[in-house]
Amino acid sequence: MAGTEPTGHTPAVRISRVAPAQLSTYKSLRDEALRLHPDAFDADIESEQARPPESYLGRLGLGETRGGSFLLGAWLGQELIGMIGLERQTQAKLRHSAELNSMMVHPAHTGSGVGLMLIEAAIAEARQALGLEQIVLRVSTSSQSAIRLYERAGFQGCGVLPHALKLTDKTGQARYFDKLTMVLIL
Repeated sequence: MAGTEPTGHTPAVRISRVAPAQLSTYKSLRDEALRLHPDAFDADIESEQARPPESYLGRLGLGETRGGSFLLGAWLGQELIGMIGLERQTQAKLRHSAELNSMMVHPAHTGSGVGLMLIEAAIAEARQALGLEQIVLRVSTSSQSAIRLYERAGFQGCGVLPHALKLTDKTGQARYFDKLTMVLIL
């Protein structure tokens, strides 16, 4: 996986697994994503900012012998400009499935093909996992550009959960966001 540079995409971008020593960089980009796009992530910025970088060690999938759990980063030189995660289900009846999560491209690099590079790299890595048959994700229905990106990568919508997220502002005003579930059969 290290050094993946699909043809037709931004050539200077390198896709590779996030290593334990890079978790601080990952956390910085994650915190920025949560701040900029609170409706795109289930986690909230207040809770996540308090977590130390090493608390994300489990997301690297280092102990996963069958594969299917990992974090990938998109690197431009030494700068982390995008990320994506895959988390394999652990229960016996669900192990054939993994959840795509933590997808984010730094705002300065959106529209440059980095997002599609990350998704394609995650799919390729998932196909190497023993017994993994499908990838599932949830995306805010208000994020039409993200939905189109996932569709280009082969994902299909299979249902909407209304009011999946509830964001409350400082005045107590609540806003709800619906989530589209999408799936890719490997």
